[in-house]
Amino acid sequence: MSPIMELLVMMLTLSSVVSQHMDWGDNPDLVEESDPIQGREHIMRLVALVGDSIDLECQVLSASKPVGKILLKKDGKIISQTEDPIVETNQDGVFIEAHLKIDIITEEMGASTVSCEYSMIADSIEAEFHVHTLQIDASKEVCETCDGDIELIFKETNGSSSTTRSANVYRRIQSKIAEMTNVQSGAISVNKSKSEYFLSRPIATIRDNNAILAMKPKYIIGGTVMDSLDHCKCGPSRARTNSGMSVDISMVIAALSAIVAICF
Repeated sequence: MSPIMELLVMMLTLSSVVSQHMDWGDNPDLVEESDPIQGREHIMRLVALVGDSIDLECQVLSASKPVGKILLKKDGKIISQTEDPIVETNQDGVFIEAHLKIDIITEEMGASTVSCEYSMIADSIEAEFHVHTLQIDASKEVCETCDGDIELIFKETNGSSSTTRSANVYRRIQSKIAEMTNVQSGAISVNKSKSEYFLSRPIATIRDNNAILAMKPKYIIGGTVMDSLDHCKCGPSRARTNSGMSVDISMVIAALSAIVAICF
């Protein structure tokens, strides 16, 4: 083959590769590095709370035929795909979309990385996990009276993928915490050096918050580690009267039942 023909083949091959592009689909929990280091431009950051579920879209845009194979990986190991990739063809080429799903994010995933590879491109896209846990601190008095504020402490796990904190990660986790606890982001205090986020909320607004319960928080009541708020006197079986008195609903029902039995 002449040098001119070799150059032409090389240019056609390069054109084919360049015309193809990979990216993650839109997801508010996927954020870019604030100031990416050269060579890390393809790496996103996945901001998550323990208990979250994720569905990441790996997209190959304007891919030329033949259609290649998409590989989804977690920590370098191939993930079995439960759904076939979506393949659509139009005048611009081929669009391919595959879904990477994880049902429950755990604390141990703080050091995890997921990636998507396409066999027709010698490249990949990645996402580093930034997982946050929750600790709830309550005084003994608040626990016993079911009245007052408790402190919520969200903290990024020590195993998170990068030791360099990103402003985009800070903003996203504050937004997630604000949405979960129904507060404004400005109500959340931040210790950036430790990646900790603090806020106080009335115990009554937290004890039945399903999103918080799904995080399986660590509870510290009066300095003692507990596995739930059930040890407090404001469990789900108790209610509060207008005067602020705590009333055990089950005891009221039992008393009424006894009165009915005596009368009849």
